[in-house]
Amino acid sequence: MKIVNKKKFIVRVVEIIIILATIILTALAIKYASQIRGYKGFGGEFLIPIISLMIILILEEYLESEDKKNERNNRR
Repeated sequence: MKIVNKKKFIVRVVEIIIILATIILTALAIKYASQIRGYKGFGGEFLIPIISLMIILILEEYLESEDKKNERNNRR
């Protein structure tokens, strides 16, 4: 497999790492918060996936803007 766009490949790898870290961190945070509280409740630990989704969307937007910028520069 030949990597055509190195930036895009790196961003995709970072996104996969973020997703895996989010899954692990969320599970650990829920377990830890339940132990601290002494009961099963719902708190900020359930916002971790939303924060990671925001990070991924920002990375995608950055990558898309870079592609558009490169397209405009290539037209000239």
